[in-house]
This record gives sequence, structure tokens and C-alpha cells, in this order.
Amino acid sequence: MDEFEPGTDIHTFFVEHVTEAMRDLRVETRAETQGYLVNLLSGFAVSEKTQSLSEPLARLFERALQATGVERLARLRDLGDAALFICGFFPDSFDRRGLSRTYVVDMGGRAYLVVGQSAREHARAEVFVELGGRFDDMARVLDEVRERTAMCTDGEIVRLYERWSRSGSPTLAERLRRRGVHPRRPRRTGLLN
Repeated sequence: MDEFEPGTDIHTFFVEHVTEAMRDLRVETRAETQGYLVNLLSGFAVSEKTQSLSEPLARLFERALQATGVERLARLRDLGDAALFICGFFPDSFDRRGLSRTYVVDMGGRAYLVVGQSAREHARAEVFVELGGRFDDMARVLDEVRERTAMCTDGEIVRLYERWSRSGSPTLAERLRRRGVHPRRPRRTGLLN
């Protein structure tokens, strides 16, 4: 586990980890989109943005629909940010919240796409279009950052192994190997009569 060193700038900390995660996952984005992910993580780390994570996504969406103009776009952006952060940093929370991962990905991706398409003249419109269109890739990057920076307890390793055994994901298998666990699929044996 990488620990946060006193005196290290939180932004620099996340620049390094997002860059490494993108490289290892072979996810390529615009530099502005990568910067947005870094700013998103930095913002959740040091601000009161985490309060939005306790609200249901449907409530955030309802507030966005009730707003108009620039405020609506800001609320949709907040919805996309919350959904992306939940997918990346709390992947095991869906069952507890009564959500499916697909629902959260769709909700966040659509929110970002609306922001990007509505703000075509805005300099960051392309960033939001990329975030929306590649939401699942961006969530994988944040999940990788979480994995690299979180205190990895035995329970987290067991949950990671369970996720790998359900999905067979090579990415999850590689994470397990980095933690010293070498997953293998059981061999199928024929039954003797």
C-alpha cells in the first residue's frame, strides 16, 4: 500500500496514482479528462462533497430536473461525479444501497453526456462527453486508484477474490497477484460411475 506522506500535495498524489492506473489498465483519455479525474478525487478527499454520496442518486437526479439552465447542468455534473465516485470507490456498496452497478453506470454516464451535449460551447464539453461515453472505463480507473491507495485488509482481499471468482476478470486476477494471491480456476474433473 502506498501511504500518503506528510507534505505531499493531494493533487500530486492523485496525479501519480491516476496516471499509473490508466497505464496499467491501458485506458487512454484526453489529458483534460485525466485531469478531471484527478480533480474529482482531490475534491472528494478534502471537501464536503462526500455528503452528496449519502443521498440517493434518484434524489440528485430529481433535484437536477427541478433546476434550470446552468444550475441544472451543475446538478447533473454533481450526479455524474457522485455516481463515478461510488462506482470507483465503493464497488461493494451496490447491494447495501439496493442498486445495481448497471443502474449507477447508466445514471452517471447519462448525466455527464447531457452536460457535455448541453454545453457544447464550454471548453470542457468534450471532457463530459468522454466521461459519459466511457463511464465504465473511468470507474475502473478510480477502482484501481482505490485499490492502490486503500488500506488493504484481509477482508478486502477476500471480497476482491470473490469478485474475481464471479467474473473471472483478468484485471482482478492481476490485483490479487499484486497482493500475493495467485487465483486459479478449479480444474473440471469427470465423474466416475
